[in-house]
Amino acid sequence: MRLYQTTTEFNCGVDLHARQMYVCTVDRTGQVLVHRNIKDNDFEFFLRLMAPYRHSLTVCSECCFCWYWLADACAEANIPFVLAHALYLRSIQADKKKNDRVDSEKIAHLLRTNMIPYAYVYPRGMRPLRTLLRRRMAYVWQRAQLVGWQTCGLIAEGKPEAEIQAGSREKWEQELLQRHDNEYLKLMVQSDLALIREYDRQIDLLERAINTAAKKDRWRDLHVLLSVPGVGKVLSMTLLYEIGEISRFDRHQDFCSYARLIKGSVESAGVIKGMRGGKMGNGYLKWAFKEAVMVAKRAHPDIRAMAQRLERRHGRQTTNAILAHRLARAVYYMLKHGMTFSMELFNQRTEHAA
Repeated sequence: MRLYQTTTEFNCGVDLHARQMYVCTVDRTGQVLVHRNIKDNDFEFFLRLMAPYRHSLTVCSECCFCWYWLADACAEANIPFVLAHALYLRSIQADKKKNDRVDSEKIAHLLRTNMIPYAYVYPRGMRPLRTLLRRRMAYVWQRAQLVGWQTCGLIAEGKPEAEIQAGSREKWEQELLQRHDNEYLKLMVQSDLALIREYDRQIDLLERAINTAAKKDRWRDLHVLLSVPGVGKVLSMTLLYEIGEISRFDRHQDFCSYARLIKGSVESAGVIKGMRGGKMGNGYLKWAFKEAVMVAKRAHPDIRAMAQRLERRHGRQTTNAILAHRLARAVYYMLKHGMTFSMELFNQRTEHAA
């Protein structure tokens, strides 16, 4: 857990919502100077309230889905902004009574006393591409659901499944329609197939736009990631925009933890009671590294041989987790030093891997 060290005389805690925000400003002694609710998230009104304190003010908000605009507005107003880690913050400020007024004051006091566990403020210029990439992923999942429904429909009718031919769906679509006798089921399949084709078109459109932007702005990092076994065009773009800047991680352990490949432990009196923190971090990165491992085990002979040895000792699931962690560690040093993939780097276990 990293704690933010404030340097300003006044600190403002914000309990942010979609249509309102409760603000509390305190000085270094903890005296409350401003404490009120702001309707419609009126930032101009907020600036007028903070006018006497803007010369030495830090604003802090808990990480939620609507923090983007507040971070950007503070940056434009030259006000330092801190994003509080929601899960860590919840465990620190747990109390019997909870409402917006209490939460904003607690955030302000935690900021004043340097007890805010902070999260990364993702750069404004890279956010739209990351959002576009995540939306593309959602489309892929929705398309896969539609494809799966076709198989389920045939099984429900007691009919043999139709196999999808690699590179083309035309034969598969014809077989689906031929195997359904009922006109309403045919209509359902035709509707699903039309949606699948439209998803194909939109996904391809998004991929082209993201790939063009990545080659233009981050070509060096993209080239590095494409050298990783199991990482192709889509996974390289996912890793690129979910990581952001690799320089924000001081150690490869921090990076692997952020990718949800390391869990925390609960220890007392020298005895480990259990694990925790499995949901803290970036789920998209964990997915990307797990997918890369599955492909690398098939395509890279050295990794395939290593996986076979590990599976005999640990089983398949644990082996995949071990290889994903090694792959993430290698990617960290590759991006940090601008190197392409090598098995020596993949097998390196020390802190000074590069």
